[in-house]
Amino acid sequence: MTSPVIEAMGYRLIEENCSVYSDGPDATWSPADQKSYAKWQRKLGFGGADADGIPGRTSWNKLRVPAVYE
Repeated sequence: MTSPVIEAMGYRLIEENCSVYSDGPDATWSPADQKSYAKWQRKLGFGGADADGIPGRTSWNKLRVPAVYE
């Protein structure tokens, strides 16, 4: 999956100190995105299957990713 929203999410994760990126985020979903997002979920107190690195409504809303227009 490729979207500018993914890159914006990555920069928010960096701001929240939840980054495992070696070269920074880009618009393509990657294992680093999933691992970083799982770190964010754990920071919010989620665990187990709820911290799988796949965005859910609650964690996404709390991350406050800015709107991106193509």
